[in-house]
Amino acid sequence: MMQLIFTVVAAIAALLILLLVILSASASRRLAQPPRHTEKWTPKDLGYDYEDVEVKTEDGLVLRGWLVKRDSDRTVIAVHGYTSSRWSDYMRMVLDILARNGFNVAVFDMRAHGASEGAYTTLGYREVRDISAIVDWLESRGLGGKLGIIGYSMGGAITLMALSAEPRLRAGVADSPYIDIRSSGRNWIKLVKAPLRYLLLASYPLVVRLTARKTGVNPENLVMYNYAQKIKKPLLIIAGRNDELVPLEEVEKFYQLLRSVNPNAEIWVNDARHVAAIKDYTSEYEKRVVSFFSRWLQ
Repeated sequence: MMQLIFTVVAAIAALLILLLVILSASASRRLAQPPRHTEKWTPKDLGYDYEDVEVKTEDGLVLRGWLVKRDSDRTVIAVHGYTSSRWSDYMRMVLDILARNGFNVAVFDMRAHGASEGAYTTLGYREVRDISAIVDWLESRGLGGKLGIIGYSMGGAITLMALSAEPRLRAGVADSPYIDIRSSGRNWIKLVKAPLRYLLLASYPLVVRLTARKTGVNPENLVMYNYAQKIKKPLLIIAGRNDELVPLEEVEKFYQLLRSVNPNAEIWVNDARHVAAIKDYTSEYEKRVVSFFSRWLQ
């Protein structure tokens, strides 16, 4: 009888382990290859003339986007978040805010998102070099003199890393940037309904390892604390007390590290959820972002 019980328990354990491995492989594939989001609207629907543009990355991928020119020498690159694209609602809103206030706006789908090429996202790591490719292209169009960047969620983290590495960017706004990709990933899982939530949490360490292997990116390179004291450019961080993915404590810790070396760093903490401040506080959002870029893109 004991032998039978042992056999049954061992079989259940083996099936559970197999289930966790299969789930981990599926989750890591989903992380590295997010669903693509595209729509039909263009800046013309907002009343702006625009160009459909393409930029080739360092490793040969084509990034597709829009350029809205506004008779200005100040240009802002807008960067979307994970699973989003230039067609996301908040991107539509920020494009309108910036263009209406006289800034040229460059918006691109990041690799493996929207209409751009790429089999895998690297969750921000190689995307920083893609930002440099966009800056190269803007310079070739005579728009490289007064450059800013604004990013959301993953795009916020890209903004932080780009400001630490790309000298031609003068200032940036990071809205709801993840601070530690592993922490934000775990918080995302907590939003999934049970019982899948518990299975994903149990398999999460394996998901992280498999995703790192698939993308070729060490998760330590996606921890923003490592970049905080390398950012010397003016930076506005936008954080929400009710952000379900990025704990305010992480953002505040990052900000303290940043402020120790950067007197031109600012933070705006509000009651919004993840990437929701632009919708919940539209008027104040516009005033703060426009004032920030007007001051620093002189």
